[in-house]
Amino acid sequence: MKTNRDSLIITAVQGVIQPPSSRGYTVTWDGRPKLSVGTASISYTVQVGDLAFGQAGADHIEPGVTIQGRDRSVPSECALAILACIGNEAKVISGEAKGAKGVYTGRHAGSDDMVWFPNEVLEKLALLDKIQIRACGVGLEIEGFEDVRVNKISPRLLHKMELSEKGGQLIVPVTKEVPGFLMGSGIGSDPCVETNDYDIQTTCPEYVAKYGLQEIRLGDIVAIKDHYCAYGRGRYEGAMTIGVVIHGWSDSSGHGPGINPVLSALPGRMRIKKDLHANIAFYLGLRKKPEILI
Repeated sequence: MKTNRDSLIITAVQGVIQPPSSRGYTVTWDGRPKLSVGTASISYTVQVGDLAFGQAGADHIEPGVTIQGRDRSVPSECALAILACIGNEAKVISGEAKGAKGVYTGRHAGSDDMVWFPNEVLEKLALLDKIQIRACGVGLEIEGFEDVRVNKISPRLLHKMELSEKGGQLIVPVTKEVPGFLMGSGIGSDPCVETNDYDIQTTCPEYVAKYGLQEIRLGDIVAIKDHYCAYGRGRYEGAMTIGVVIHGWSDSSGHGPGINPVLSALPGRMRIKKDLHANIAFYLGLRKKPEILI
C-alpha cells in the first residue's frame, strides 16, 4: 500500500519513567477486595507479545516501561501523549542506560505512554530517567483510502502490517474480531482519539470464553466490530475499527484489555482476515515470529 509517509513531519517529544502508584484495595466486578499491580513503572516480567491475561495480582498491566510527559500539568495535554505514534523510535537520554534505543508501543490513559526496551536495558533504567521519542505519524494517509482514519500509528508499523486491497476494500490482518457491545471504559470520553485508549470489557467470564478473549496478547492487532473511532470512540452499525492491545486485563467492572484505535472506517471500506501473528512485537522485530503460537 502507498502512503504519504515522505511528507510527514518528524519531531522530538519527551517523557520520564513514571513511578508506580497504588489506590490500595479496589473492588472487582463481583465484589471482592483486590490489591493490584500493573500500571506505571518498569515491568521486568511483562513485555509486548505476552498474554494480556493470567498474571497474578495484575490489573491493567502495562508492558515494558511507562513514561509520562511533563511539559504541561495534565499528561494528556503533553506533546508526548498527542504526537507519539506506535512504532516510533525511543531513546534514553539520561541515566545509566543513556543512548539505548527502544520502541513506543501505545498510550494508556491511566498511567500514560509505554515503551519497549530490550531486557538488558530494563536492568539499567531507573524511575524518572528521560526518554525521547522521534514522533512521526500525524497526518498519515493511505493512498486510495483517504477516508479511512489513520491514527497513532507510525508509517513504519503501517507498512509492516501487510495491508492489501480487494474490490475497493482495505484488508487488514487481525488476531481477533471483538463485538462492539463488549467495549467499555473509554467510550465517548474524549473526541481526541490520540490521548485515550478504551477497554474490551472482561467482566463476564462466559463472554471471555465465548470469544476467546483469554488468548489476546499485548500488541495484538484486533478488529472492533460496529465501532467508528475517527473523532472519539463509539458505536456505528457496520463500521469497523482496528486497534492495538496496549495494556492487560482487569476485573474491575467495565474494564479489560486496552485498545489504541489505529484505523477506522465507515461501512464497506474495510474488512479483515485472521492472522494469529498479527502483533506489533512480530511486525517490529521485538520478538521472533514462532512457527506455532502457543
